[in-house]
Amino acid sequence: MRVTTTTTRRNSGPLGGLFGSVIMVILGIIFIFASSFITKQNAALKERCTTQVQATVTGFARSESSEKGSSNSSSVTPVFEYDLNGKTYSSNATTYSSTFKDTFRVGSQYTIYVDPNDPMELYSEEISKSDGTILKILRWGGVGLIVFGIISFMISLAVVIAIGGAIGLALMELFKKKDQQS
Repeated sequence: MRVTTTTTRRNSGPLGGLFGSVIMVILGIIFIFASSFITKQNAALKERCTTQVQATVTGFARSESSEKGSSNSSSVTPVFEYDLNGKTYSSNATTYSSTFKDTFRVGSQYTIYVDPNDPMELYSEEISKSDGTILKILRWGGVGLIVFGIISFMISLAVVIAIGGAIGLALMELFKKKDQQS
């Protein structure tokens, strides 16, 4: 028995390249705005959380995610227990990472800052450092997408102009020949 396979090659051409370039620039802008938004949120949290306390890590809160056809991934954030004004609080940050199990140890003490008006809201320098890495990736990834998108756009535009010019020259020659024959 003979099995025949065929491969379909999609060639979007130079106009597809122009469209793809625009998409890259838009994604780059979105990445940069997302990193700026997160940076502002972190700055506002740091500004609100002014009361320094010693906190003990009592465990980890998990954020589970699984996508169809892929393995489960698990991110954690430390759960801190601390005393403030004679009351004991147990709270965790809103940032989750798979590396926090290596950064934080259950039973260890860390300096954190809490919002005196909402003692369940906290800020940690160690957690903020991990946000900084993600923000740098978003920011520089966005810049890279924009630069690559602009370069790709210019190349695709040059190709479109060259093809258009070649077609225009060919049509001019065709009409010139028709005029000479008449």
